[in-house]
Amino acid sequence: MHTVWSCDLAGCAPMKRVPFYAFSSYNKRGGKAHPLTLRRRNQALDMWAEMRTVNEIAEALGVDNDTVRSYIRRGRVTNDPRAYRVVKNRHHLQAALRRRQIGLLHNAGMTAQQIADRLNVNIRLVQIRLKEAGGGNR
Repeated sequence: MHTVWSCDLAGCAPMKRVPFYAFSSYNKRGGKAHPLTLRRRNQALDMWAEMRTVNEIAEALGVDNDTVRSYIRRGRVTNDPRAYRVVKNRHHLQAALRRRQIGLLHNAGMTAQQIADRLNVNIRLVQIRLKEAGGGNR
């Protein structure tokens, strides 16, 4: 390991290096994270629970993707329920919601064409979902 020198008007003297972990908020007195870190972590976990992607969260908070991943990982370590997703993919959640909407509208007496127009989807998708549910095509 090489020696780092500190120089001033009196001359140069070897300087003691500060270890990297001395700058971590977890190593300060009390072992608690900085309030800004806690606020960002809570915001990130809230957005994660809203099914936002890591990229969307990183852009919104102005941090790196790896930072968002570490917030989520820390949430899992501390058993924060926001860090766990029931559905892994937002598109699966949206598809399940659309299936339920199609079923409710069909039970309300709407035709496949009316449902497709109302939900802004293709009529063929509505027909497929109705056939899967056993509702038939009106």
